[in-house]
Amino acid sequence: MNSLLQDLRYGVRMLLKKPGFTVIAVLALALGIGANTAIFSVVNTLLIRPLPFRDADRLVMVWEYNRIRDNHQNVISPANFMDWREQSTVFEDLAAFNDARLNLTGVAADPLEIPAQRTTPNLFSVLGVEPIMGRNFTAEDAAPGSAPVVIISYALWQSRFGGDPSIVGKNITLNGTSATIVGVLPAGFQWFIKKSSLTGNPAELWMTFAFTEQDRVRRGRFMSAVARLKPGVTVAQAQTEMSALSGRLEQQYTDFNKGWGTEVIPLREQFVGDIRPALLILLGAVGFVLLIACANVANLLLARAAARHREIAIRTALGAGRWRVIRQLLTESVLLSALGGGLGLLFAWWGIGAIIALSPRDLASLDRVSINLPVLGFTLVVSLLTGIIFGLAPALEATRLNTSEFLKEGDKGVAGTARSRRLRAVFVVSEIALALVLLVSAGLLLKSFMRLQTVNPGFESDNLLTMRVALPGRKYSEEYQRIAFFRQAIERINHLPGVESAGAVSFLPFAGPGSATGFTIEGRPTPAPGQGPVTDVRVMDINYLRTMNIPLLKGRVFTEQETTEQRHVVIINETLARQHFDGEDPLGKRVTVMMSDKPVPSEIIGVVGDVKHASLDSPVRPMVYWPHPELAHTSMTIVVRTAGDPTSIAAGAAREIQAIDPDQPVSDVRTMKQLLATSVARARFNTLLLGLFAALALVLSSVGIYGVMAYSVVQRTKEIGIRIALGAQARDVLKMIVGHGMLLTLAGVGLGLTGALILTRLMSSLLFGVSTTDPLTFIGVSLLLSAVALFACYIPARRATKVDPMIALRYE
Repeated sequence: MNSLLQDLRYGVRMLLKKPGFTVIAVLALALGIGANTAIFSVVNTLLIRPLPFRDADRLVMVWEYNRIRDNHQNVISPANFMDWREQSTVFEDLAAFNDARLNLTGVAADPLEIPAQRTTPNLFSVLGVEPIMGRNFTAEDAAPGSAPVVIISYALWQSRFGGDPSIVGKNITLNGTSATIVGVLPAGFQWFIKKSSLTGNPAELWMTFAFTEQDRVRRGRFMSAVARLKPGVTVAQAQTEMSALSGRLEQQYTDFNKGWGTEVIPLREQFVGDIRPALLILLGAVGFVLLIACANVANLLLARAAARHREIAIRTALGAGRWRVIRQLLTESVLLSALGGGLGLLFAWWGIGAIIALSPRDLASLDRVSINLPVLGFTLVVSLLTGIIFGLAPALEATRLNTSEFLKEGDKGVAGTARSRRLRAVFVVSEIALALVLLVSAGLLLKSFMRLQTVNPGFESDNLLTMRVALPGRKYSEEYQRIAFFRQAIERINHLPGVESAGAVSFLPFAGPGSATGFTIEGRPTPAPGQGPVTDVRVMDINYLRTMNIPLLKGRVFTEQETTEQRHVVIINETLARQHFDGEDPLGKRVTVMMSDKPVPSEIIGVVGDVKHASLDSPVRPMVYWPHPELAHTSMTIVVRTAGDPTSIAAGAAREIQAIDPDQPVSDVRTMKQLLATSVARARFNTLLLGLFAALALVLSSVGIYGVMAYSVVQRTKEIGIRIALGAQARDVLKMIVGHGMLLTLAGVGLGLTGALILTRLMSSLLFGVSTTDPLTFIGVSLLLSAVALFACYIPARRATKVDPMIALRYE
C-alpha cells in the first residue's frame, strides 16, 4: 500500500510537471470515454436494462403473418385470438387491444382528443402493472350492461386533472358518454406498439371491451395481442405451438386463413428490434474512437518515455526491478485515464442530452436514459482498461533498455529506440485505418440520407397544414351526419384568408398505418383463398387530390354528386393500374373492394400518380381512393394548402371546426414538412451521430500523425542539420519528412479500406439506394483522409526546412 501511495504521489507530480502533455492526453481520453459512456447509456436502456414490467422476459407480442405476401407482424383477427386463448397451452394469459381516439369534454379546459386503447380487462395483469391509485380492471368491467370505466396515465392525470388526489371515482365524458376513472397508472409507464399504432402516440387512457360470439365471425384483422409465457416456456416453444395452431385454423377456416400463420415476438425485440443494428453500429463506432484516442495517448507516452530513458536507467541501476518501473509507469497512465473518465462523464452527460434531443420521437424509452450505477460501472471499467491498454506498451518499451549503455550515452538516449519508432508507426497506421472505417461508414449513411431526401413523395409538401378530426360515433351515428360535418368544415376553412384549398382524407401519408383489404376485378376468375390481390384503401373528399397536388394521369376525379351520395365509383393509383391492368385501359373496369359489410362493384373512373404513404424508402403499394359516402369514416385528416406559412391559419381552422361543434377537438396539428421530417428522423439520427464520431476520429487521427511527425523532426534534428550543411535543399527535407508521413498514411488507408469492405456490410439494412461498397464513397473518403494527413505532415516538415545547421550540430 505504501508503494502504491508513493507511485500515486510521484505520478501526480510527473503529470503536473508536464501540464501540456497532461491536458492533451486527458482531453483525448475524455472524448473517447465520454462518447462510449453516452452511447452505452442508450444501449443499456434499450437493450440491456429490464423493461418496466414484471418478469418482462416472459412477455411476447403475438401477430399474424401472411406467408403468401411475406407480410410480417400483421394485426390479428378477433376470431383467431379467441381460438388462441382457448386452445394454446404455452401462455399464462393473453390480452388483446386496439388503438382509439376519444374526445374528452366537460373538463375545465378546451375539448381534448386523447390517444386511447380499448382492451380486454386483463391487459395490465398480463403486463404485471398495478395502478398507483385505485384499482385494475376486472372481468365485470367488460360485462354486458356494465357502466363504462377507464384507467388513465400518470401524465394525463397531471396535465389534465392537475394531479387531483381524489380523481379515482370521478366521472368524465368521452365521446359524449360518461365514464368513471377507476385507476391511475405509475409515472413513466408507456405502452406504445408502433407497428400497430393508429394514433402515432402512446395511449393515455384505457377502457375495456369483451369479445362476444359475434366476434367469432371472421371478417377482418385490426387488433394486437400481448401474452405472458408460462414459467419455463421459451419463445421458440411458443412459436412452435402457435404455428401448429395456426395450421389447424387455416384448414378449418380456409377462406379466411389461407396462407396465414402466427409470429411470436419477444416484447423487447418488438420495442427495439429495428433500431438494434444502428445502436450496435454506433457502439462499435465509439469503440473505434476510443481506440484512436488510446493510440494517440500511447504515442505521447512513448515519446515521453524516450525522454525519460536516463531517469529509468538510473532507477534501474539503483536497484528498481523492471516490474517496479512498469508499475510506476502504469500508475501514471491509469491516473490519466481516471482523469479522462471523470471529464468523460461530463461530456457523456452533455451527450445524452443531445442524443435525446436528436432522437426520433418514437423511441419512447429514451426518456429513461441516464447515468446510473451500471453506466458508472461501465465508465470505471473502461477507464481502468484504457489506462492499462494504452500504458502497457509504452511501459514495456521504456523498460526494455541496456542500463549501462544509456548511462554512458547520457542525454543522447532521448532519441529513443528503433523499436519504439516502429511502435509509434504502428499506432499511427492503426489510427488512420480505424478513422477511415468510420469515415466510410458515415459517408455511406450521408449519401443514403441525401438519396432519401430526394425521393418524390408523389405530392407537393410545401405550405400544407394537416389536422386530425375524430367525430364521436354516438353523436354522429348516421353516415349523412359525418359527411355533412366534414363538407361544412372544408367549406368554412376554404373561406379563411390565405387558404388556397382544403380537403380531407381518412389516412394521411407519413402519419401512421392505414387500411388495406382484398379486392376482385369483375370478369376475371375468382382467385383461390389467400391468393387474391390486396390494395390499400383511402377515403377522401372532392378536394383532397387537388389540395395535395397529386396528378391525375387518366380519366377524371369525383364529381360533387359522387362525394355526397353513393355512386360506386373509385380512383386507383398508377401502381394498381400497372400491376393488375398491364396492357389494358382500366377506365370503365369494375372492382369490388372488400372493405364494407356489403361490398358491391365500383367503376374505375380515374388513375392518379403514386404516393408514398408509409415511408420514403418503402415501395408504393396498390391504392384505391373512395369518395367519403362509400365508407363514411368518423375520423378524417383535413389538409390545407396556404399561400404562405401554413401554421398561421392553424388557430383559425380549429375555430371553424369548433364553430360547427363546440365539443369537437382538433388534434395532430402539423405541417406536411414536419411529417416528412419525422419519417426520416431515424435515418437523420443515425447519420448525425455516426458523422459526429467519424469527424472526431478524423481530428484525433490527424492530431496523432501530426504528433508523430513533429516528434520525428525533433528526433532527427541533428540529421536534418547535417543534410542541410551538406547541401540538401528545403524541398529535399520536405520530401523526406512528408514522404515518411504519407507512407504511414497510405499503409493506414490500405488497411482501413480492407476493414471497411468487410465491416460496412453490417450496415446494409441502414442504407437506401447506396451499396455498402460504393466506390465513390470509398475513393472520396480515402482522398479526404489522405489530404488531412498530408496537411498534418506538412506543418512539421515545413518547420524542419528552417533548421539552422550550426544549432542542429550542437543539438545533443
